[in-house]
Amino acid sequence: MYKIIAKFGPILYVAAIIVTTVVLTIRDANNNLIKEAVIEAGSDIDVSVFFKRCPDDAEFVTDVSQVDTTVPSVYQLKVRYDEAFVKDVTLRIEDRTAPKGIALPKNQYASLEWPDASECVGCLYDLSGIAKIEYRDGTPAIQYTGDYMIPVVITDWYDNSTVIDVPFHVTDDHNAPLFYGIHDIYIDDSEEAKIDYFEGVTYEDDYDEAPKVAVDESNVVIGQEGVYEITYKAMDAAGNIRLQKANVHVVKQRATNGTYGAGGGWDSSRHNDVYRLANALAKKLKGRNTTETVKNIVNYVHSHVWYTTVRGNQTFEDAVYQALTKHNGDCYGYYCTVKILLDCSGIPNMMVKRYPVKNAGHYWNLVKYGDTWYHCDSTVYQYHRGSFIKATDKKIGDPHHRFDGSCLPVRSGGTPEYVKDLEKESKNKT
Repeated sequence: MYKIIAKFGPILYVAAIIVTTVVLTIRDANNNLIKEAVIEAGSDIDVSVFFKRCPDDAEFVTDVSQVDTTVPSVYQLKVRYDEAFVKDVTLRIEDRTAPKGIALPKNQYASLEWPDASECVGCLYDLSGIAKIEYRDGTPAIQYTGDYMIPVVITDWYDNSTVIDVPFHVTDDHNAPLFYGIHDIYIDDSEEAKIDYFEGVTYEDDYDEAPKVAVDESNVVIGQEGVYEITYKAMDAAGNIRLQKANVHVVKQRATNGTYGAGGGWDSSRHNDVYRLANALAKKLKGRNTTETVKNIVNYVHSHVWYTTVRGNQTFEDAVYQALTKHNGDCYGYYCTVKILLDCSGIPNMMVKRYPVKNAGHYWNLVKYGDTWYHCDSTVYQYHRGSFIKATDKKIGDPHHRFDGSCLPVRSGGTPEYVKDLEKESKNKT
C-alpha cells in the first residue's frame, strides 16, 4: 500500500494542484465577469463594461457593430477572455439622461388664456424624444400685475424630467383703448367721393402700443344723401374692446373750393377778441429764435386742437376763435391758428392749398426761416402722429400734401414745378 502511495502520490499531488488551480482560475474568471451591464443610450459599447478588471485579451464574439446604441433595448452578447473562456452576457441600453432646454420669457395678460406649457420652452433636446411638457403646478391663475417664475416640467419617454423656471411678466389690464378726435364726417353726394375715416382721429392704450383698430362703414352709401352711422372699434392685446359711434353726412354738393370749412375773411366781429387771445398766447410761445418759436407754435396747436369737420364756410377769425376757445377745428382751423400766432410773432408766412383737389381740400403753412421757406402743418393725422415742422418739399411730399409750387416762393429742396415733377415720377414708375 505504501509502495503504491509512494509510487502514485507525487502524481496525485500534482493532479490535485492542477485541478485546484483550474477551479480557482474558473472561479476568478467567473467572479471577474459582469454578466449584465448597462450603458447610457448614445454611448459607445466597450467590452470593459463586462469586467471588474478587464483582461487584456477580452473581446466580443458577437458583432456589436450591428447594435444601435441610440435606441434603448436589451441585447444578448458573447465575450471571449483569458484565452479559454467564452461567456454569454446581457447588454442593456437605457436612457437615463433628462431632457435639456431653455426658458422663453413671456408677457401675459391676466385676462387671457395662458399659453400651452410647450410654448414656454425652446431648444429642446433628448435622445429618446420629448413625451410631455406641462406646468409643474398646473396652469397658472395669476390675476395681479407683476413678475413671476413659473416652473415647467419637460419629460422624455423614459420618464426622465427637467424643471425649467420660465419668467412671466403678468399684466392685469381691464382698460380698453381710447379714441381721440372722433367726429361726424361730411362729404358731398358725388359717386367718386372718398372718406378718410382716420383724418383727425388718434387712439392709444395704456399697455398695448399697437391696438387693432377698424371702422365698420357698412351702412354708408356713397353718392346718396343721408346720415349714416359708423362704428370705430379698437381692441388691445388683452382683449379689451372700445366701440365708439359717429355719423357720415352725405350732403348735396356745394361750391366751397373743394372742402367744407374753407374760406375766410378779415372783417369778422371777432377780430379784436381773436387778436387779443393770439397776442397773449404768442408771447408765451416765443422762443430764443425763429426756429424755436415756430416749433413752439406748431406743437402747441397740434397738441391743443382736436380735429373735427366744420360745415359751411368760416372766416379766418371764426376758425381761430373756435380753435383757441373750443380746442377743435378742421385743417383750415389749424392753418389759421398757426398763421395768426406767426403773424403776432413777426414771422413771415403764407397759405399752401392742396392741388389738385379731388375730394377734399387741405391747408397748411409755408414759413420763412431767415431767407428760406419751409412747410409746417399742425393738423393731426393718423398716418403721421407728429406735426410737420421746417419740412422740405421732399419731407412733406405725400398724397395729403400735393400742391402747385408755381404759385409759391421756391422752398428748401423744392422747385416751382413741384406738382409736375411728381406727376412725371408717377408716370415713370408706371
